[in-house]
Amino acid sequence: MKRLRRCGSTPAPTIFLVYAAPTPSCDEELEEFYMDLEKLYRENHTFFKVIVGVFNATILPRRAAEELHIGTHGMEWSEEGERLSECIMSTHTIHGNSQFQKHSHFRWAWESPGKQFHNGIDHIIVNRKFCLTDFAVVPKFYTESDHRLLRARFRFSRFSVREERAAKFRKRSPKTVVN
Repeated sequence: MKRLRRCGSTPAPTIFLVYAAPTPSCDEELEEFYMDLEKLYRENHTFFKVIVGVFNATILPRRAAEELHIGTHGMEWSEEGERLSECIMSTHTIHGNSQFQKHSHFRWAWESPGKQFHNGIDHIIVNRKFCLTDFAVVPKFYTESDHRLLRARFRFSRFSVREERAAKFRKRSPKTVVN
């Protein structure tokens, strides 16, 4: 876990860097990974929290109205994606990858050895929806890896908190129309 320093009056975010094994030896190992992640997340009381890492799970756009933590832009579901979705829902966080509409070329972050398959198994998860302003995969940043670089833009300020509260208020109280 890495923690950034506070800059002036801007609240310092906590960034969790995680890695889930590609093929856990058993379901208990995967369950233990998510339980540890949830425990670390809940024990940290920072205002802005960001979880970044390789989850080896793919998530599709939301399938039901109650899946508000997942955006409308995703790739596909996997069994591990179901577990990741449960973790996101239980911690009341937001899946950053699916919040922004991007071309499919800017969505996948992992390529199979034969360059046959592309998956979005790397994820960015935030606890405040309006602190994440953009998400994409950097296509031309070559590394010695089968993963591509994730890029996200954040705004950690009191203004983003006001935006979030205003959005909740608008959702809660619709406009009154008088004839």
